[in-house]
Order: sequence, then C-alpha cells, then structure tokens
Amino acid sequence: MSTIKQHQRSESGNGNISGTVAQVSSTTTTTNITTSSSSLSSSSDWKKYSSDLMEHQPSSHYSPPQSPLSVSDPLGGYFQNLRSPDTNVRKSAVENIISLLTAPENEKLLRTNITNIVVLATESPFEEITDAFSTLLSTIQEKYHIPKQKTTSFINETQLPPLNSNDQLTKRLFQEAFLQSGRVNHIIRLLGWHPQYLERFLASYNKVMRDQGPLPLPWRNYIGILASARYNCGYLVALLEHEYLHSGGDPKWLQGVDHIPQKLKNLLKIVEMMAHQPWLLPNVDIEYLVKGQDAWSIAELVHAMILICTFLSLAGFVFSCGILPEYGLASTTTLDERTSFSLNESDCEVEDLTASENTIKVMELLKKKKEEQEEDDFEDGGPEIDRQQEFHNAGNIDADNSSSSSSGSSSLATTSSSTYGGIVDMSRYNCNNQLTHTDFDVSSKDYTIFSVQDYSWKEHGYELVSRIFPDAAPLLDEEFSFVYTMTYYRFNNSTDIDTLPFRRAVWYYVQRVKGMCHDDYNYQEVNMFLSRNLKYYVKKAVCFPDNISKIDYSKLGYDLKPDEKCHLALLAVCSHKQAALLYGLYTVMSYQNRR
Repeated sequence: MSTIKQHQRSESGNGNISGTVAQVSSTTTTTNITTSSSSLSSSSDWKKYSSDLMEHQPSSHYSPPQSPLSVSDPLGGYFQNLRSPDTNVRKSAVENIISLLTAPENEKLLRTNITNIVVLATESPFEEITDAFSTLLSTIQEKYHIPKQKTTSFINETQLPPLNSNDQLTKRLFQEAFLQSGRVNHIIRLLGWHPQYLERFLASYNKVMRDQGPLPLPWRNYIGILASARYNCGYLVALLEHEYLHSGGDPKWLQGVDHIPQKLKNLLKIVEMMAHQPWLLPNVDIEYLVKGQDAWSIAELVHAMILICTFLSLAGFVFSCGILPEYGLASTTTLDERTSFSLNESDCEVEDLTASENTIKVMELLKKKKEEQEEDDFEDGGPEIDRQQEFHNAGNIDADNSSSSSSGSSSLATTSSSTYGGIVDMSRYNCNNQLTHTDFDVSSKDYTIFSVQDYSWKEHGYELVSRIFPDAAPLLDEEFSFVYTMTYYRFNNSTDIDTLPFRRAVWYYVQRVKGMCHDDYNYQEVNMFLSRNLKYYVKKAVCFPDNISKIDYSKLGYDLKPDEKCHLALLAVCSHKQAALLYGLYTVMSYQNRR
C-alpha cells in the first residue's frame, strides 16, 4: 500500500468554527428550557425564519425554537436557572416557576409551557426538578390530553437506566447533558447503560460536531441531516434541523437539496454510496469534488466523511433500540408525534421459543473457547479456497448454528414497522439519488473485496485523519477500541463468561456484509456464534435500519437483557461506522497518491 501523501491544506476556506450549539445530548426543541444560546435570539429573527420556511411548506408542522431570553417570556430567566450547577439556584427557580404556572390567572401561560413541564418531569436527572414537575404534570395530564411518554417502543420504561442513577459516572454524564441542554435525550438515556462508552462517544461527537474544524457548524448539521435521511431517521433529522437553525443555517436549505449550494449537492453521491454500497467508493474519482469552482478541500471532505459515518451509525442505533422522539421535538419532515408514540405500542414481550436452547449452546461454545485458548486459531497454511468459502459463508444470512425452528421469525423483507416506518417523508433530502442497498457480491467483476490487511484503521486511516483533523483521530480511535473490547464478562444471567468470540463475530460479520475481509480471522466463528435471527437484526441495523421491528429486537435467538441488546447494537453500528469511514479514507488516499 502506497504511503499517504501529506496534505498541505489542513484548514478550509470557510474559516475555523468554534461550536456554540448543543451536542447530541442537546435536543433543541420548540421549548424554552431546551434551547441553547444562538446568534438568533430575538423574536423578530425567529418570526422571519418561521415565515420564510412556512411560505414554501404550508403543510409543515415545523415550529422553530424560541429564545429563553425573550423579553416576552416571564419564565425565561427561571428556566435558565434550572440549568445552574447550584442546587439552591435550581430549587429557587423550581419554586418560582411552579408558583407562576399554578396561579389561576396564568392558565394561558400554563398551556404554552406544557412541553417544558413534560420535559422537566420526564427528562431531568435532578430530583428537585423531577418531583415538582411530575406532580404538576399529574394534575394537568388528563385535562390537556398529554400522552404517556415513552423513551423507546422496544423496552419497558422500568428497565431503562434511571435518570437519577447511583453510578457516579452515569450520574455525572446525565447531569452534564441536562445542564447544557435542559434535558437528557433518549439516545443519552439508553447509552447510560454503558457510561464508559457514552463518555468516549460524547468526546468524539463534540470534537467533530462542535469544536474547531474544517467545516462550519451549519454544514456539519446539514451533512448529518443528509446522512440520517438516507436511513429515513426522522428523529435525527428533526434534532439536526433545529441545531442547524441554531447554528445560523439558512432555513431555505431545509426545503430540500434543490435549495443547497452546488458544493453540497456534489457530496450527495458520496453520502448515498457510504450509506448503501460503500464498496463502490474506491472506483470513484473524487477529482470532481476537490477541483473547480465548488471544490472541497481534502480537509473538508475528510471531515464530511466522518460526519456521514457518525450519523449513519447513530441512525442504526436509534432504530435498533426503537428510540422514540422526545416530547416537543417538531420537524419539517411532518413527523406526526402522536402516531410515533403509538407505534409498536404493545409492551408485551414477544416470546422467543428457541432462545434458551441457543443461549445454552453458545455459552458452552464460549467456555470451550476459553478453556482451549483458541481465540485466533485459523491456520494460514489452509487451502485458499477454504478461506474464500468461509468468507462467503459468513455472509450467508440463512447460515447459522442455532435451532432450526428459529428460522422464519424474522425477515429482511419485513415491511417497516419501526419507530418511523411510513411516517416521515425524506424525499426532499434524498432527491433523485435512488441508490439502495444491494448485497455485496464476492464474485463481482465491478468491485473487489476490501482487504483490511492492506488498508486498516490502525495503520492507515488513523494516520490520514490525524494529519487533517489531529484532535479527532485519537478520540475516534478510542471510541472504536473501547466498544470492541467492552465487556462485563456475563451472558444473560451467567457470569465469568469471556464473550470475546461472540463480540468479535458481530464486529467481523458487519464488516463482511460491507465487503471487508480480515485475513487473520476465522470466519467459521460467525455462523458458529451468531444465530440466524441475530444476523437478520444486525444486517438490518447496518444496511436498512428503518426496517427493524419489535419482533426483530425480541427474537434474536438468545436470552439477552436490554442492556446486552444495547451493547450488541453498539457493536454493530460502530463496526459499520469504521467500515464506511475506511472506504472513504481509502478513496481519499488513492486520489492523493495519483496526483
């Protein structure tokens, strides 16, 4: 593999941007309490933005965030004080807000702050806030027809990480999220099961989305919208639309890709390939992107690729866990919140008849692996045809080592019944780019198997990112490394279980689906450790996550607890993130080496 050439233009022509908007834990909505500071703080600015957008989209439910500093809002200052690290300041603010909202003459004020009340009752890690607003909510819920709030359509609320967690790291991360954004959003809530990963994820996310870097903030958010829209993830699109406006983005861009600059339009082909068929990227000559009047610098392009992979991965996680939108999160995508809360509304668990038998079987295999110390027992002297055949077999969705009766309980052809299935229209962000997922063909003459031995993250991708975006490279590396090695040495109720072969099988199966081959891995382990249904679920998570249903989530073929399923989803989507990024970085390197 040729040495990566040093890129001279490390900064974009758009200047260095220091982020002031909220991170992924900062879900900006139509509420006062949840809005972070922005340059558009006057009510006249918001009216201009709103009327401009609504003029072109009369059917939209979009409502832009209001400034908490608006002089017309008597509660704005108190809501700001709820985000104070001082307990006494928060308690005083709670008392003042409750006093004003419960005054008989302030019923109109109460109605306009229902979203704030719901958020503070259900998404705060501070007991003094939760208790007071939960009590208030219980007195008005029936009168104002406020729906019961759910974090995910797949998991019972009682099983989720508590907002007032006893774990000190989880507690700190939840509190930091609230103090910054006024709520603990649903992604952060579920990742609270794995606080050490959450800490690393937020560090890398903040670096590529908020801190100084090649791309300006509005462009970062818009690229996130484009990537999320490829997987029809209305939740992320809605969140990013609001953050896009907070960062000073032109609202006309939210009307669709027909209204964006040509430079961004040129990126659409890269977005769709990375989302659906990343193995096509090495055949793309990116000169059309980096030359001419609307050229991207190499630094900007690499930054964009990191963003695309980040949000493809996040979209997969959202759907894999059935995450629902936070209350009050409106969107120009005409998301019907009432419908989204009713989807998959049954809290009844779907029984998996073969799970117990398969769980016993895989635990026996794991114990045997540990005893024999056969973590990497593939012999290089074996026939090449066998190696190719095992790689081919690993991608066979119907091949596994589970009980045969589990077949047919899940299907890749399942009509979407997930969190947003059929609700959100993403066509304006996807334009006429109709590329969709097609399975990687190991015998194709149009593309080749990607050898990770020739181009890997550790040896090559990291180097390229570190030259262009030096602060981001170690954070991304830490995120990848940690999620791959993260273990609690348990499988369901059994402890002292080394799950490395199982976790490794998930990681390498995802990259096999994406056309990547690790020469030092024994691909027999994929079908040895992964049930057919689990492979269905994982493949959907990284190829067409909007098709994941509650049945897919419930019938994985193993007895796994919700936090273990969350761990499984993280393994899958982070492996996907690395695979897509490798394809992108390899394409950039190939172009640089040809110059």
